[in-house]
Amino acid sequence: MIKLAFLTLIVLFATVSASCAKDSPESVERTINPGDKIGDFLITTGGKDGVAYVSTLHCPYDESAGIESCELAVGTKVNVGVGIYDDYPSSGKSLDEYWSEHTYQMVIEGHPVNLEAFGSIDIYHPAVGTIRIWNVVVVTDRPGKITARSTGAVHGDPIDQTAILTFKAP
Repeated sequence: MIKLAFLTLIVLFATVSASCAKDSPESVERTINPGDKIGDFLITTGGKDGVAYVSTLHCPYDESAGIESCELAVGTKVNVGVGIYDDYPSSGKSLDEYWSEHTYQMVIEGHPVNLEAFGSIDIYHPAVGTIRIWNVVVVTDRPGKITARSTGAVHGDPIDQTAILTFKAP
């Protein structure tokens, strides 16, 4: 009987200890899908209207570090992707071909983004024409800071850009 009580105490202690343990690395690195939140930030999709695009905002950019720092009003919807456009007309390739050949990964606050779930969006820019961007939009109703990092390659050129968005109360 004493052995059974001792074994029960050991099992109970192990169960309580396991429930108090820290999350495993897999649970920390969950993949972001549309509608997910990271703290006070909603990660969603957006249309062409009413969305600011980091790739066209001209925020202060530290080229040596590849970091773009943007200050925005709380409530601003911001697409955090790096835009791809056909800037080599003599190449004979279309934007669709460049898009199908590019490699691209995005992480927001260290969490990988499921880009296929977000899809892409085409916007028009007067200087370069059509720009295609993964449709990953960040919005919040509270002041705060969030970081999105994009890596990959397009046109044979590497992409490694970090966008730090600081949302401030108006």
